[in-house]
Amino acid sequence: MSLQDDIIKGLQAKFQFKKNTKGWLREGKCPQCGRKEAFCAASEPKIVRCNRADNCGWEDSVRNLLPDLFEDWSKRQPPTRENPNATADAYLYHERGLDLALLRGLYSQELYRDFDTGQTGATVRFPIGGSYWERIIDRPGRFGKKAHFKKGGSWSGHCWMPNGTTFETLASADDIWIAEGIFDCTGLTSAGLASVSAMSCNVWPDKFLSQLAQTLQDLGITKRPRLVFAFDVGPAGVSYTRKFVARARHEGWEATAAQVRPDGEGEKLDWNDLWLRQSNWKGDADKAPLGPEMLAEYLHNGAITIAETPYEKAKLIVDRASAGARALSSFDMRHDNRIFWVKVTTDEDGSRKIDYHEICNCAFRLLYRERDEAADETHYFLRIDFPYDSRPVKARFSSSACANAAEFKKRLLAFAGMWTGSSEQLDRIIKNQTRRLKVVEPIRSIGYVEDPGCWLFPDLAVHQGRTIKVNAEDYFDVGSRALKLRSSERMLDIEYDPDQIAFDWLPHVWQGFGPRGLIVLSFFVMSLFAVQIRKRHKSLGFLEITGPPGSGKSTLIEFLWKLTGRAGYEGFDPNKATRAALARSLAKVSNLPVGLIEGKRAEGRENHAKQFDYNELLVLFNGRSARSIGKKTDGFETDEAPFLGTIYLMQNERIDGDPAVLERLMSMRIDKSLWSDGSRESALKLESWPMEEVSGTLVHVVRQEADWLKFFFDRFQHHDREMGKRVDGLTNARPIKCHSQLAAALETLPKLFPACQQDWVKQAIEEVDRMALDRQQSAGGDHPLVADFWEKFEHLLRFEAADAEDAGDSVNRSRKAENLVAINWPDFEARCRKANLVPPSDGVKRLLPTSKSRKFIAYRKVNPPKGSPQWCFVFQRPVEQEFQP
Repeated sequence: MSLQDDIIKGLQAKFQFKKNTKGWLREGKCPQCGRKEAFCAASEPKIVRCNRADNCGWEDSVRNLLPDLFEDWSKRQPPTRENPNATADAYLYHERGLDLALLRGLYSQELYRDFDTGQTGATVRFPIGGSYWERIIDRPGRFGKKAHFKKGGSWSGHCWMPNGTTFETLASADDIWIAEGIFDCTGLTSAGLASVSAMSCNVWPDKFLSQLAQTLQDLGITKRPRLVFAFDVGPAGVSYTRKFVARARHEGWEATAAQVRPDGEGEKLDWNDLWLRQSNWKGDADKAPLGPEMLAEYLHNGAITIAETPYEKAKLIVDRASAGARALSSFDMRHDNRIFWVKVTTDEDGSRKIDYHEICNCAFRLLYRERDEAADETHYFLRIDFPYDSRPVKARFSSSACANAAEFKKRLLAFAGMWTGSSEQLDRIIKNQTRRLKVVEPIRSIGYVEDPGCWLFPDLAVHQGRTIKVNAEDYFDVGSRALKLRSSERMLDIEYDPDQIAFDWLPHVWQGFGPRGLIVLSFFVMSLFAVQIRKRHKSLGFLEITGPPGSGKSTLIEFLWKLTGRAGYEGFDPNKATRAALARSLAKVSNLPVGLIEGKRAEGRENHAKQFDYNELLVLFNGRSARSIGKKTDGFETDEAPFLGTIYLMQNERIDGDPAVLERLMSMRIDKSLWSDGSRESALKLESWPMEEVSGTLVHVVRQEADWLKFFFDRFQHHDREMGKRVDGLTNARPIKCHSQLAAALETLPKLFPACQQDWVKQAIEEVDRMALDRQQSAGGDHPLVADFWEKFEHLLRFEAADAEDAGDSVNRSRKAENLVAINWPDFEARCRKANLVPPSDGVKRLLPTSKSRKFIAYRKVNPPKGSPQWCFVFQRPVEQEFQP
């Protein structure tokens, strides 16, 4: 399939276009407004736009929307003997949208090697001066920089020129647009402008200007062309634009600037981006992205950017408004990283007076809006720039602070900024800056986000196997969504390099801890997919790790945390945490483990503090909320954040608890019985292993989500079916289910880590089988038919309405539902059928009196909350507490 076919297929899947008429794909769903107004060219599309230009105005390039198709050009278009530049050609034409006729003979395809890491990647190389510049075109994210100059080469002061551009043609031009990069320069040349590339915004092109001046003299041309410094958006581009315009004028050149937006503000949008939009433009040619009207706009933006005084800048803005038949009476403007208020008055004789005064000693810009729908909260994220080259600050402002001048002043003062304007002036500034403001969703928990199915970490995200780096504004663009972690806490510090990641630590895990080390590793791996597993299995078992002091429990756990980017951590003691802190610790992670350590104190020890009750873990087994709190609303809404992680317990001895709790635990003991000199050396090696070398393991695992889950669920079905057969006496369904999950996770390890041997996995699964039988015996397990009965009962109870018990509509027919469980058999069978569950067989009725998880009381008539008396099986309800606020 060709690249264009892949692009059309990807866009069709992303936007669901309904029509293909007259060379256009139409009626796709716009990611910003949600309307079916998105459209793009049906042949070689470069840009996708929303047709609601005035009300929405969304548009984006194909290379941003489908980045996977533009990552590895060597695989997609390898070089050939006939065309050694085939990869570079494909990159320049398809990704950059450039006319190769302007570039032929000016570049070559080369190979870049990073001497620190040994990684290589194809590049497109352009000679310049006595040096060259090259851009990596194969997965450039692997390298520290995407582009490089030749080490030791001399290019300073030279400018690069495309085919057809010479010093003679430049000498006769009215304007010369000096862009920052080669691709920007080529895009401007394609639009009909005389353009060169300075290669950088911070190097003065003295050699180029000297040769241009000599050419003018040789040709006898007395009028020099105007220099237009058209550098990229951003503080560096703006700063050097001002310096270079001033220097050019001092050296006798007529000079000005061009900027896509005034003062270089707003999102990154360069001349190459505008050329991509220009090449797909079908409207009025004068209003095209690089058409006459927009070029005049860019020159105006450049002129006000380089204005030396506030008055000069204000006059430029007023003059342009007047030329467009627009009258301005007052407005705000930014100059030298301060905000001024300008007032324009007209006398009776028609003369115009411009007054201005400072209203803020710094300049701020709303970057995006943070909207938390669950909490019904809105915040704004601002960038604050200060005069005198002070470092900018990015800060969160509440919606109330942005709506009230006094509150805004207080918040700004926290960053040494002073607002002295009025409420009306602030309202107008905020109104202008909130137009089409990007919306970013803050995510409360670190880890997995079910919608849109990605992992969010402090510096990178993973979506459908692809890594996404956090952008300059501290959020991630995931498909059509913008997401960020709400908390500033850096729980994980991950360094990931797919070409450098190694798993030479795994043999040390085996040497140091044997099968039990693999079991704990597989639990950590399984934890990274907790949400997906619970969605299908409805539950996920807990791991209990016990052993005497000095047996290596902490060494193993701390190393496994290093694999996720967390150093020096093994868990927390629930007895030392308040209920609020405990609930928050459980809620702030998703698809990550939570460790509870030393929660069980020795019996008889003096301790007047209330001990943590492990029966409270029952509510977490199925992913239910650890804590329910009331929302600050006028209604009865509550906030019950589900538990999205896994639990492991680590202490010296096993916990005591109700059978219902014990059945949910997979208990293993680590001791020194298998220790040798080699074990000790391996444990010490793991203890001192640098975290930066292994923290990328987390990303390596979650990138393989699709393949891992498919294999895991397949192997789970095998173990769930066979474990009871291969282990004599193992009949309890719940330990079988939990330990089958663990066994399936063990079998995935060789697919993740090539160093993992099948014999190791076999020994570890045998250990899991022993753990399952031991757990059944220690928990006094129910008969499998009885356990299946209670599984169905819990499923029905979980999906009941909140007021079902009070209304008499619950599957539990007892009036004392807090203490008793009463089940009417015909009613239970009917509810199972309605919920698409297979009703239990009549033989279960004979076994119900043997129930151990819920003590059987009697089979008797019960007077339900609603209706006539019914014959019910009555049981004692186990204590099942929830965290209280």
